[in-house]
Amino acid sequence: MQRTDIIRPAQFAGIGLIAGLAGTAAMSLSQAIEMRLTKRAPSATPAKAVEAATGVDVPGDKDEARLSTAAHVAFGTGLGLGLAAIEKVPEPSRVALFFLGSWGTGTALITGLGVSKPPTEWDRTELATDLVHHAVYAGSAALAFAGLRRLASI
Repeated sequence: MQRTDIIRPAQFAGIGLIAGLAGTAAMSLSQAIEMRLTKRAPSATPAKAVEAATGVDVPGDKDEARLSTAAHVAFGTGLGLGLAAIEKVPEPSRVALFFLGSWGTGTALITGLGVSKPPTEWDRTELATDLVHHAVYAGSAALAFAGLRRLASI
């Protein structure tokens, strides 16, 4: 096994994680803007998912909000590994595939854990809002991935 057999995938994984974090930051910004415009309260769904997965209830709204933020950042950052996994897929197909994969993974998780109805039962506004935020995430993460990849010359 050559050294590059290990280094190259590790580089892509690192770039994917950074790109996932960048996408999460962009999505958080888009959500903050949307919530300010629509007066929508922040979602507790990420915290509810962690609580359902672990069986631990977080007491208090402030702690739940902190857990939601931490779960959102951790999940979005981790999903960036998906970009590393599909690094050979050419643009713009990579962005579309990553969007579908990231939105589908998150939706399947919250639905499977029982903290959300399936998207087929969401109202149009809720579905459109979620899709737009995930498009911001996927597009921003993919753009960061491509830029970091060029910067690293890999």
